[in-house]
Amino acid sequence: MMNKPVFRYIAPVVLSLLMAGSALAQGSKAIAIVLTAKGNAEVKKPGNDWTTLKFGVVLDDGDQIRTGDDGFVALAFTDDKSQLKIRPDTEITVNAQRQADYSLAKRVNMELGELFADVKKQKGSMQVATPTSVASVKGTSFWVLVDENGETNLLAIEGLIQFLNLISNESIDVSGGTTGFAGTDGSLETGSLEGMTIPEFLEETLGFRTIEIIFTDDEGNTKRLIINYQVEGEE
Repeated sequence: MMNKPVFRYIAPVVLSLLMAGSALAQGSKAIAIVLTAKGNAEVKKPGNDWTTLKFGVVLDDGDQIRTGDDGFVALAFTDDKSQLKIRPDTEITVNAQRQADYSLAKRVNMELGELFADVKKQKGSMQVATPTSVASVKGTSFWVLVDENGETNLLAIEGLIQFLNLISNESIDVSGGTTGFAGTDGSLETGSLEGMTIPEFLEETLGFRTIEIIFTDDEGNTKRLIINYQVEGEE
């Protein structure tokens, strides 16, 4: 079983999406946008080599992200402002399929490391899959921590998460304020977050930024996605 992680408070991210035209990114293949990338952070698009990940990069279905020992990445999905914050020494692949209502069915495949997900209730759905588990959520915030053996700790901050162990095919519901653990032996456990704080982020105050992304939809129409966001400093 993984050692208990060290936690502390995470400052909230304030992020707004302004849609221009009939609906922004509705016909776009873009699924997410990088809000910040610091330290050793790289992206690999299908069929390409690893390249440095930068602020404003548009992510598509199947893109891989990895961070080094000083890396940090924050991204937002284009349908509902759901966010991921990715800590050092983490490897993920982001996948999403656009639905008939233009929401995204999101799936994050996570091999190693630590990430925080803030999933909005308005649209879409999200799964975070690890070597031992799948966490299925809609409208919640939680941490996923995966060690080098693939064992997984789930930390539910709020909402309700269906937590499945892929080895035993057993599942439990993990609610806000509780934890889940999926072991390589098929074990599935739950506990309390009482007395714990949120994992520490290695981020500075970023201040206010605006991203404007130009999209071309499937019919050739040009549309704009404007993201205004602010990451507050740690307390």
